[in-house]
Amino acid sequence: MKIKLLLLTLLFSSISMIQAQNLAGPWKGTLNLPNGKLDIIFKISTKNNELKGIMDIPAQGVKGLPIHEIKYHHPIIQINLPNLGIEYVGSVMDDDNIEGHFKQGGQKFSMNLVKNLSEETPLAKPQEPKPPFKYVVKDIEFYNQEDGIMLSGTFTRPTDLKRYPTVILIAGSGPSDRDQTILGHKPFLLLADVLTKKGFAILRFDERGVGRSQGDFSKATTYHFKKDVEAAISFLKKRTDVDPSKIGLIGHSEGGIIAQMIASENSDIAYTVLMASPTILGRDLLLHQKRQIEILSGVPDKAVAANQVIFENAYNIIINNEQPLDTRLREYFKHQYQNNISNQQLNSIVEGMTNKWFIEFVKIDPKKYLKNIKTPLYALNGSNDVQVLADENLQVVNDVLTNNENPNFKTEKLERLNHLFQESTSGLPAEYGLLDQTLSPVFLEKVSSWLVEVVKVRE
Repeated sequence: MKIKLLLLTLLFSSISMIQAQNLAGPWKGTLNLPNGKLDIIFKISTKNNELKGIMDIPAQGVKGLPIHEIKYHHPIIQINLPNLGIEYVGSVMDDDNIEGHFKQGGQKFSMNLVKNLSEETPLAKPQEPKPPFKYVVKDIEFYNQEDGIMLSGTFTRPTDLKRYPTVILIAGSGPSDRDQTILGHKPFLLLADVLTKKGFAILRFDERGVGRSQGDFSKATTYHFKKDVEAAISFLKKRTDVDPSKIGLIGHSEGGIIAQMIASENSDIAYTVLMASPTILGRDLLLHQKRQIEILSGVPDKAVAANQVIFENAYNIIINNEQPLDTRLREYFKHQYQNNISNQQLNSIVEGMTNKWFIEFVKIDPKKYLKNIKTPLYALNGSNDVQVLADENLQVVNDVLTNNENPNFKTEKLERLNHLFQESTSGLPAEYGLLDQTLSPVFLEKVSSWLVEVVKVRE
């Protein structure tokens, strides 16, 4: 019996090893998101009978992102990238097919994987700067002492060794590297290139838990990201090639909220640029964004109106801190949909609304920070922006900074530009990756000209 048992154990171990080896190779899946499709590629290899791998997202320019852990117990495979809050769980159907689900930030999507994909050529990005650069480019690290994490980035400046006015670029929501890589575009790389050539030093960095930066992105809120920018400011003030009296911020989307927070309380900030930055309550921003996208996507008017009521009440449950929040939201949505909602749909909605970042974001009111900004500020939005609507958010800037008697602010709506400041047709997120333009030349000229004028830079 013992011999038979040993033989069976060896047999099953050998089968598992062979099955694991069969998983080696590239696996491609497509996420069907509300506003478009996104391809995900897991490249799996075996080393010492252990599964290893990397993840690529071609449309976002993400390549070779290390997978923290791959677990396999036939037929279930589990792929984890905890720093990004990503988990994929699937069932291996045969040598070429896996059926499963992709999960991130409380959102869960069906995604099947197919083996042996052909390499796809990404859309050319003609504006992307290429080396050699005619300015100094340095990889740098700085420490967020409060949270105990090292952040990694890139510092650029003109070649002459002197003190330069310096701008920190602050990315919007979602995991972002130093170039703010999104759908194959690298807008912060381009913006840094343009501004460095205009006589500025620029610091851009990988968000915590992204790229070469330490930390856990999935557990961070807007306030954690604010601390990271504050650590960047402290780092810059110690550099001999930075003019500490001319440090400024450029924040995109959520990054603009962070810029408002810091500029309102930190006297080291001399000027601020808001790129498609929310200035209204987080709850209202999400509601208006949802309404605009649904209208442009052809959702019937009655459904749009009904969704506004349903989700406004749900957001208010969060704002009012009704506990236990998870249970309260589940009961609410079951009642609203009269139990005609699957557990998968319910889990996706509730988990998305109960993560730390979301709970804090719906409560943020940027106006309370904006009203305390007395230094020069330039706010820009695109007329085709469906995520941060131009008119209402720019109007808040006009009203608040007029009331607080800030003598040096400017707002501008740029025609046909979307949330990423690309020239666009619909402005919908599904269009972003289909455009070869990274940033509108009009946008780049307006921002650089304003900065040169305000800071009095000599190119």
